[in-house]
Amino acid sequence: EVRPRLATAADRQALWDNLDVIDIIATDHAPHTLHEKDGDNPPPGFPGLETCLPLLLTAVAEGKMTVEQIVQKLVTNPRRIFRLPQQPMTETYIEVDLDEEWQIPDAMPFSKCQWTPFAGRKVQGCVRRVVLRNQLAYLDGKVLAPEGYGKNVRTLRTQQAPLSPSRSSSEISPQLAPSSVVAAVVVEATTAVRKQAPPTRQIIPEPASTGSRSLEDGVYETKASVAVDGGRPRVDLVERSHDMAFKDILSVAQFSRSDLHHIFKVATEYRKRLMRGERLDVLGGHILANIFYEPSTRTASSFHTAMQRLGGQVLSITEVKSTSVSKGETLADTVRVLETYADVIVLRHFEKGAAQIAASYAAKPVINAGDGIGEHPTQALLDLYTIREELGTVNGLTVTMVGDLKNGRTVHSLSRLLSHYDVRLNYVSPDSLRMPPDIIAEIADKGRKQNQYSDMETVLPETDVLYVTRVQRERFATQGEYDAVKDCFVLTPHSLTVCKDNMIVMHPLPRINEISPDVDTDPRAAYFRQMEYGLYVRMALLAIVLGKA
Repeated sequence: EVRPRLATAADRQALWDNLDVIDIIATDHAPHTLHEKDGDNPPPGFPGLETCLPLLLTAVAEGKMTVEQIVQKLVTNPRRIFRLPQQPMTETYIEVDLDEEWQIPDAMPFSKCQWTPFAGRKVQGCVRRVVLRNQLAYLDGKVLAPEGYGKNVRTLRTQQAPLSPSRSSSEISPQLAPSSVVAAVVVEATTAVRKQAPPTRQIIPEPASTGSRSLEDGVYETKASVAVDGGRPRVDLVERSHDMAFKDILSVAQFSRSDLHHIFKVATEYRKRLMRGERLDVLGGHILANIFYEPSTRTASSFHTAMQRLGGQVLSITEVKSTSVSKGETLADTVRVLETYADVIVLRHFEKGAAQIAASYAAKPVINAGDGIGEHPTQALLDLYTIREELGTVNGLTVTMVGDLKNGRTVHSLSRLLSHYDVRLNYVSPDSLRMPPDIIAEIADKGRKQNQYSDMETVLPETDVLYVTRVQRERFATQGEYDAVKDCFVLTPHSLTVCKDNMIVMHPLPRINEISPDVDTDPRAAYFRQMEYGLYVRMALLAIVLGKA
């Protein structure tokens, strides 16, 4: 029997008024059968796992409790009290849509009792994604993990949570977002920052912790903040002191798994809020200098739009011939002049290493939008985000890259980012355009499987992500060299007949002849959706770099 009985409204209100004295909220696997509940000796009632979290999140929406309290009583305190080990939080986490409103059905899909006492109740908040030890276990109502995948966490090689007598709600607690709540989020310990925050920057200080905050691999959890928006509490995603704030974004080598996790979390929040028609003013009063020494449609436009969507303004230099560059002004001088008018610089340049040079002269953050045949880190980020959103996970996939892999900065950056995950990489190209040996060696050092091919058809049946790139005329010394390889690989609807039904085709664009326009109507063609994902990722980057997320 469950005591105390909460039989009256006053009893229930007393529970809400005294949440601080409750250490743990627990539930049963599911409600008992209706026959048992109607019997002479009915068992005690519990909401069940499928309805417990939505009911608690609804209480958050109603202002009765906070998300921080949910995490404290369902995650932090149980781990502390029972001395459970801390699992790597970039490998095991939950994502929840706090704004999804739905009605509990007569029977929840995974409860064998086939009834629930909460049938018909309207709730707010639902689980979208569960990742367990790097495997996608649940996605939008579907259980994907194989039976028996669960583990006794005490047997895992992880660090135990400290035993602390404190029950303060300000101790270890993760940061959560309105539309994509991650139950356990980590960021790497902060390092020295070369770029300094302007005097007007406001930093929310870390709460004093009564217990040890150190977890494995030098990571720590962060604290959520709760704002009131339109009369109801809203959990604020922003982690104002994230260690990417006021730093340059020059290479994918600077990103950790936890950095990627944070960027994608912010991108998902902005995506949801734009889809709801919200007007964002995250970067009101800030100016972006968009400097492009090379032609660009998507990158220049998406950064421009991203800044405007966040409430900022843009100083756009997309035709350098009309600037003092035509008079011989150096890149260093151009950057130092334009940063006096702006808060952040996005730079596209035709020379490898130009972004690094610009950053060495600039006091404001510089974002590399492509430097010759070097890198294109923001494209790689949006590519990775596309894979994650389209297929649900990155781990366990076979990614095939096709085309000019020697000169393609997009594939150079993406392959390096993918090495953070358990993936297999196939490289398909002419012999003269193979992936550079230094990149292959770098990825091999991380234990990732790589194979090189000269025939695309061989690897199509096993491919989960087909990443096609154009052969770049501007990277060849003569027209003859370009003509010899430009049409080596062309993807057609017939090519896709041997591919998996749930694979995707990606392309950084622009395309020339390498993907037939007839492929565009295939639902697996993700390259235009890929461009939309890029807007949200670049919004996230701008907000993070300017210390607003």
